[in-house]
Amino acid sequence: MASKRSASYVSTLVYMDEPLLIHLKSQKANVLALAVKGDEPQKAPYVATTVTAKDFESYMDGHVDLRYIFTYPTGRSTYTFDMMEMKDNKISMTPFEGKLPEVYLPAPRFFSTSHTHDVAEAISPIGIERLDVDGEWDMPDFGDFYSRYSNVYYFLSATRAFAREDRPLESRKAIKQAFTTTPFKGGISYVHFYSTLPAGIARNERLRMDKIKYESPGYVLVHGDGETFAETEALVRSFIEKRASLKDQYNQFHDYLSKNRFLAMAGSHFLTNDPAAAFIEAKATQLAEAMQVPNVATLKSLVENNALVFAKIVLSLYRRLKETAEFFAQGRMSFTER
Repeated sequence: MASKRSASYVSTLVYMDEPLLIHLKSQKANVLALAVKGDEPQKAPYVATTVTAKDFESYMDGHVDLRYIFTYPTGRSTYTFDMMEMKDNKISMTPFEGKLPEVYLPAPRFFSTSHTHDVAEAISPIGIERLDVDGEWDMPDFGDFYSRYSNVYYFLSATRAFAREDRPLESRKAIKQAFTTTPFKGGISYVHFYSTLPAGIARNERLRMDKIKYESPGYVLVHGDGETFAETEALVRSFIEKRASLKDQYNQFHDYLSKNRFLAMAGSHFLTNDPAAAFIEAKATQLAEAMQVPNVATLKSLVENNALVFAKIVLSLYRRLKETAEFFAQGRMSFTER
């Protein structure tokens, strides 16, 4: 049988005559505890569940509801405790064996936006971007646009964040890991690379869709970092203007790497003293500067001056920027005048 587990009170998230939902910490693990009905008036029973860092962020960002947290994730542990037994902001939780009964579970569709109090770690977004929408859209179209737009945004955000020494060491390590542990061999490598970039970005700088008005014309409001929004817009506008010359540079460079079998080579297998290293770095730098990619020197540092990895990332950014820019060129998406 599992043993009892101690936890420390962090904050109250929902308060209506009494704390209904509280945030606890058990060592480094997040715990959410929900008040439940009891038969004894001298007690204040709660049911609690451990929450992974990823699920906690998803809940706080409004991507999942509270019922999901208590019912769906595997590997979580559930407990019960009496709030009246809390001493010095600490409580001893008793393991709950089996499936939680319905009377213990929160109602569906209760999201963090319904909290009456902010979580201790909550940070407000520091910027907002309005993107105007027009024309006809199918559901997959919007998903494709947001995926590519966010890839460009997070690439710029990651290189900007890593260049700042005042950023937390853990954040910079997470960004560095994304650039150095990806094999960059085949399409799935790039999907993985871009999907790991948000982990190193401060929560208040991560993209969060705030509002969508689907009517034509309509708009999308996205929270994030204002400076990164400006950089993303600058890259898209520049790409549209110089798309013909950029396409020629991309095709010539891509063909060179393909014919010489560099595209099929894992980045870690490319030697820094390879005779082609200087040429590859020069061509990749030329393309990045033509695309007006900021922080090129930081990007080279992130890949530890591996010319092939640097080139592959630049080429992958070109493809995502091209697909993002097409929505703006088509008139279906446009930047709101600042």
